Amino acid sequence: MPLIRTTTNADVGHLCSLHMKSFPGFFLTSLGPRFLRLLYAGFANEPKGICIVAEEKGVLVGFAAGTTAPDVFFGRLLRRQGWRFALAAIPGLLHNPGFVVRKCLGAVFYRGEQPAGLTNAALLSSLAVSPAYEGKGLGQRLVQAFADAAYKQGCSAIYLTTDEAGNDRVKRFYAKCGFVLRDTFKRPGKRVMNRWVMDISGQLAVTDPGS
Repeated sequence: MPLIRTTTNADVGHLCSLHMKSFPGFFLTSLGPRFLRLLYAGFANEPKGICIVAEEKGVLVGFAAGTTAPDVFFGRLLRRQGWRFALAAIPGLLHNPGFVVRKCLGAVFYRGEQPAGLTNAALLSSLAVSPAYEGKGLGQRLVQAFADAAYKQGCSAIYLTTDEAGNDRVKRFYAKCGFVLRDTFKRPGKRVMNRWVMDISGQLAVTDPGS
């Protein structure tokens, strides 16, 4: 059974490799490993970040990352390391400048897309499991470990966003984990997104049996 634990700096490169394999064609993936390393190092090291990994026999096989303060976390990260993010985005900018500029401008103002009326909630930004471990409960264990970490930091809920279209398997997974569909909204470019919320206010933080 994979060990669930908090991320160390030594994990970040392997985590980024798993991200790129798990999310081909996504915007963040297109920005490359240097950009991803900065982002996941932020989740791992910033005070309001949460980054959990699953490891078996020394190999990273899954991760969950996010923040307990999405309204301030991303702005703080950009203020502190904006120039590094800008340099890391150059390869993607050269490949598709118009698209990357629009996305990067959106990132400057990104505050987590928290649902209206939801307070004291952590954002689960990214979750991935190696294909060999899909369907074995590892994703649910990572969600639970993320929930425990958020609960210990005083959060009463977790939320996330997913694509509405062509995403039935992902929707079923999050519903199985205990998330409830909160609402639907459109991003620029008419991309339709779902917002899912899980109430953790009544749970007791637990230690994962594999940790």
